[in-house]
This record gives sequence, C-alpha cells and structure tokens, in this order.
Amino acid sequence: MNTEGIEQPKVKIASVLRIDLDGDREDEVLISATNYFSKDNRVLMRSPAGSYSMVLLRRVVAGKVETQLIVGEFYPKAYPKAAQEQGRFNAPNVYKVIAVLDLDGDGKMEVVVGSNYYEGEATTI
Repeated sequence: MNTEGIEQPKVKIASVLRIDLDGDREDEVLISATNYFSKDNRVLMRSPAGSYSMVLLRRVVAGKVETQLIVGEFYPKAYPKAAQEQGRFNAPNVYKVIAVLDLDGDGKMEVVVGSNYYEGEATTI
C-alpha cells in the first residue's frame, strides 16, 4: 500500500483463497482486504485517511512471487472537511472475492468480485 500513498497501513485481511486458477497445478492466492476504520465493518459515506479496500492476486511467475492488484481503492488522505461540510461524500467501495469458477468452460477459473458502497452493489468478472 506504500505505492498507493498509505505509508503505515493498518492491514485488515478479510479473506485468503488458495486455488489453481489456470490449471497448471500450482495454487494462486487471492487476498481481499478492507479497512475503513468503522467499528462494525460498515461502509462509510466518506473515506478516512489511510483507508482502503482491495483484491490482490499473488502467484509464482518464473520462480518469483508476483503480486497484482485486481481492483481497489486507496485513500491516503481523508475526504476533505470542507466538502463534508457542504454535504458531499465520495462513497468508497468494499471489494471482495465472491466466487471463483470456470464460467466459459476453457479450463481456467474466472474470479468474480463483488463490491458495495453505502447504498449500492456491483459484480465484476
């Protein structure tokens, strides 16, 4: 998260899935992590400083572990107070892996990511 501007992240992993996505008999790892600093894990209307939500893919390529961001939002700074006072908000999303399956029958697994914010949801393949 340092590359996204969050220098001292408070890491909060929601799920870790090990699965062979491409049929090469080597597991890849899907990691969902979210921290919006809410006590009850609800999605806030405005992002606090250092908050984030993401899904990562970790896999071995040519003998080295690589980490790839599948989707995510990062907020190194809090949503501006002046904007909050005007009633505006940025509606941050929470991302998580909701399914891993072979949708098109090609022998490779597709990752289905769900996202939600304070009043809506989406699904992405």
